[in-house]
Amino acid sequence: LIMGAGKTTVVCPLLALMLADGNRLVTQVVPRALLEFSRYIMRERFSALTRKPVYTFKFDRFRTVTPDTYRKLVRARNSRAIVVTTPVDVKAFFLKYVEIIHTLDRSHTRAAALIDVGALRNQAK
Repeated sequence: LIMGAGKTTVVCPLLALMLADGNRLVTQVVPRALLEFSRYIMRERFSALTRKPVYTFKFDRFRTVTPDTYRKLVRARNSRAIVVTTPVDVKAFFLKYVEIIHTLDRSHTRAAALIDVGALRNQAK
């Protein structure tokens, strides 16, 4: 797409208006250099006639994921808000998700192994 053709100022707000229906979370992923500008444009566009909250999602892998994180994202979806973030934050969130799934899988495997050992001991008696 051509630089300066209105992607950030026209197309993105229009897409957000059409897609933010309360059933899906609308997330605008922009390069870090455009984060402030994109958030400013979205807030400017959605502060007059059609009001929509605009949130910034910042995340790193060392942050603890809490139920509050989930509740905030659900609240953003339900209120038809727009979440503006960067690829780095999305990647960190995804990697944290993979890390949590791996930890849960590992603990489940250990618990299953302990149950199997306990069953073998009971059979041996």
